Amino acid sequence: MGDFPKPIKIKIFYDEELKKITEKNLEEAVVSMGITFVDQLYFIFSSHPEIPKKYPPGKLGFLLNNRPPKEFDVLQDGDEIFFKIV
Repeated sequence: MGDFPKPIKIKIFYDEELKKITEKNLEEAVVSMGITFVDQLYFIFSSHPEIPKKYPPGKLGFLLNNRPPKEFDVLQDGDEIFFKIV
C-alpha cells in the first residue's frame, strides 16, 4: 500500500459580503499536505459556485497568512486564507 499525504488544517475567512453567500465568516478545512493555493481556491469555488458567478476575476482579493499569495504557493498546516471583495 502506498502512503497517503498527511492531512493538514487550514482556516478560510470570508468578509461580510462573502459571508452572505457562504453563511459563515470562517471555515476550517482538512486538506492533503502539498495542496497549492490555486487548488484550494478551486475547491472553495466548487463548494460555493455563487462566488465566481457573482464576482468575476479582479473583484476578489486574497491573502495567505496576511500576504498576497502566489498561484502555486503550497499550503502548510495552520495557514489562513482571507477572501474579500475589492
